[in-house]
Amino acid sequence: MLPRSLVGAAAAMNKRDGHLALDESVCAERTERLRSQFDEAMTAHRQELFKYLQRRTRDIELAADLTQETLSRMMVYRESSNIDSYELLMYRVAHNLVLEHQRAKYRRRASDHVSLSVVGPIRADETSVEDIADARLSLELLKRALLKLPPKCRLAFMLSRFEGLTYPQVAARMGISVKMVEKHISRALLAFRAAVREPNE
Repeated sequence: MLPRSLVGAAAAMNKRDGHLALDESVCAERTERLRSQFDEAMTAHRQELFKYLQRRTRDIELAADLTQETLSRMMVYRESSNIDSYELLMYRVAHNLVLEHQRAKYRRRASDHVSLSVVGPIRADETSVEDIADARLSLELLKRALLKLPPKCRLAFMLSRFEGLTYPQVAARMGISVKMVEKHISRALLAFRAAVREPNE
């Protein structure tokens, strides 16, 4: 017959193993639920994502490639539990991909050197380096302001301005009233104006 101490230790180990098995089961169910929610969101928004990228690029094949790349990059968030909106995150990833493509295209063009003798004299009325720098700074400020907006406000603005949806369509997509959409858009525009306003204004 085993001593009581050994019996007690064995019981404690069995209880602990039971808790571990239960925890593992709960974690597995949670992970599976997150994956299922993610897959459903990606499937539901895939076609709209393709249409958005087609409008941005005006190239069906490129839009298809960027759609696939967006979904591939989204896979890293498949088991994340702190995502407020898969749709918003997906469009942010897609937007960044479009910017990456545009920058790469610009770099390819810039690498094709053309002699100044062929180009001819630079006209004084062409865009100055300062103007280009100011434009880039404004764009960066606007991007930061967009990311700082509350999630619903940001989504309403993106659906309206990036996807070209009307206010009633945005309201139907988000499940809110048209008046609330108007408030979200107004708040976003005020934030953008404040972001690019000169300090002495």
